[in-house]
Amino acid sequence: MNKQHTNYDLHLVIVFMSLAAAIIASVGVSSALFSQVQQMQTSIFTIRPDILGDYMNSPLAVVFNLSLLAAGVCFLLGTLAIYFTFSDVLSRGIAVVGGIVGLSIALMGMFPINFLELHRKVSTLYLVGSLVLHCLCFADYFKPKSTMTRVVFGLSIVAIVTSVNLIRLLDWHLLDFPSCDDNGSHFCWVSSSMWVLTQANILWCVCLGLSIRQHIVVQQSLSRHVVPA
Repeated sequence: MNKQHTNYDLHLVIVFMSLAAAIIASVGVSSALFSQVQQMQTSIFTIRPDILGDYMNSPLAVVFNLSLLAAGVCFLLGTLAIYFTFSDVLSRGIAVVGGIVGLSIALMGMFPINFLELHRKVSTLYLVGSLVLHCLCFADYFKPKSTMTRVVFGLSIVAIVTSVNLIRLLDWHLLDFPSCDDNGSHFCWVSSSMWVLTQANILWCVCLGLSIRQHIVVQQSLSRHVVPA
């Protein structure tokens, strides 16, 4: 019993660390975006997220890239909690693919747009990985005793739609997207889809972490009431 309680406590620590990383990532990304908007006097819908990591032109590039590292850690810790908390095949698949997505996010922070070729490959891995991850989450929602809440399910649908849209717009020869119009009033599908996918993934990580925390707390409560034979 003590070993089981220790495992539950360890899983809770992982979840809390994941949530802390998500908060750090959100604050960092928001700060970098606000600074860039103030500098360019333009709409956020014409600014691609990867531009914020450009060391040559973004005033808070370091903050943004560190935020991507934090977001990657959030995913890695969150999916680690999934892997050790749920033993079914689909949950383990979500954990593995989520870990790949987390790794790709962290690598985008390590290799921002200044390292163009590497950045394109890593960002493509992130895009494809996000689509696969949320398709697995979609399927998981309809299984008995699903680990996905309605909020997580809704975020997965949003992520699937934006991922498909970005894959449709991606130039597979260059592994890049068409540039947005510089006109501040122009709505750019590329940048807007990128931002929606980014926010959906961060919120997905947070909401899933909270869901896992609740599951672990319930399991702890049940295990305390088990009387050894």
